[in-house]
Amino acid sequence: MKYTALVAALAVGSLATALAATDGLPAGWLQTGDARTCKGDVVAAVGAPSLRVFSLDCQADTTGFSTLMQQIQSSDYAGKRVRLSAQLRGDQLAAWGGLWMRVDSGQRVSGFDNMYNRPLRGSFGWQRAEVVLDVPADATTLNFGFLLNGAGQLQATQFKLDVVGADVPVTGTTGTPVLPNQPRSMTPS
Repeated sequence: MKYTALVAALAVGSLATALAATDGLPAGWLQTGDARTCKGDVVAAVGAPSLRVFSLDCQADTTGFSTLMQQIQSSDYAGKRVRLSAQLRGDQLAAWGGLWMRVDSGQRVSGFDNMYNRPLRGSFGWQRAEVVLDVPADATTLNFGFLLNGAGQLQATQFKLDVVGADVPVTGTTGTPVLPNQPRSMTPS
């Protein structure tokens, strides 16, 4: 899935939180995305950094992505650099997965990183991942979580959202619109 398509998909996904699945997830967390063959849950884990972990489990025929995410107001982080970190473990990721965070200023994306340029692939044990973005003073929301594009199982735990100094480099991009200004592809080609 192309970077811009995934930005748009995550934007639409977070706007449709009323339709998102929350069964079995702690308060504040929801599952969304365009993949319909994925189950998001909290499961017991042996050998993990915590006794229970978030899990995205997508069937072999999965196309598209699924995410477990939160959406919060950005007022406590406005004008600051923010790092989202977590411990992740993957099992047979057919495409890729990773952490993601998006900063919105109204209908404009002020910052975005989904680890697309440094994806997690295949199978791997518990490892730390992070994304870092600047939150402008006019930001309205922070959206964050982890995502799995394609089949496999991706687990995550020990999420941390903290303010960091300017010495920590930003990992994402800035200034992408959430929605296009004009309709596109009005007649299929």
